[in-house]
Amino acid sequence: MQESPYLDPAMVAVYDRIAAPFQFAAPANDLVKIARVPEGAVVLDVGTGTGLVAAAATAAVGVTGTVIATDAAFEMIRVARKRTRDIVVAQVPGLPFPNETFDTLTAGFVVSHFDSYLDGLTEMIRVCRTAGRIGMSAWGSAPNPAASLWSDVAAQFAPRDHLNEAFLKHIPWDTWFSRIENVAQALRAAGLRSITTETRSYAVRMPAHDYLLSRATSMQGLILRGQLTSAQWDDFEINVAGAFQAAFGDLVVYDRDAHFGVGTKQ
Repeated sequence: MQESPYLDPAMVAVYDRIAAPFQFAAPANDLVKIARVPEGAVVLDVGTGTGLVAAAATAAVGVTGTVIATDAAFEMIRVARKRTRDIVVAQVPGLPFPNETFDTLTAGFVVSHFDSYLDGLTEMIRVCRTAGRIGMSAWGSAPNPAASLWSDVAAQFAPRDHLNEAFLKHIPWDTWFSRIENVAQALRAAGLRSITTETRSYAVRMPAHDYLLSRATSMQGLILRGQLTSAQWDDFEINVAGAFQAAFGDLVVYDRDAHFGVGTKQ
């Protein structure tokens, strides 16, 4: 398995500058609202990345609440420190907290990364207090013309099946969670009750150059780069830039859907 881009400082910097504000900030705020994080709560944000959900939760709990964030990638945590104060390096399963510690847990676009989503959710439930809530988000499956175009050009340089297989080694449940009924099924299978789900759509607008840079430093970009020579990668970048100029011009505009699920521990 190839190394995660979340361990590379340069790639994390690109993620924080481009992907975080353009694609992840709005769903992070919505996750906190949908999970109904209350003022004064003790919250754990699992897989915090660069801290967007944790920052939104901090605003929600106010001065009387506490938000702790965890992530397994040190470079992500280093950047997250500018948004949230209390951060712990930790993996799921294996959270270093006693049973029944938190009022609410959030997991923004991270459950799909777990080797076993059931084991990961079960661990989150362990540290959640009785009657507490667990909220998660996952990307949906609505057509994304920008992602499709990038993948189509990538498939001219490496077999599409090989690229997809390598991607699923890193994010094994990405496709499965893109169906909202599976979000509810996962929360129910883990033992949560009073489950609610909803889907929201987000309009993404960003300069084409930033979109391509973000893609190049994403999981998909890292996987493709690892299968090409330097000359082939340079050729790919020329081709994909030309394809995007023809399709979008200087501004990439598309909609991205995200699923949200919340369940209560009983």
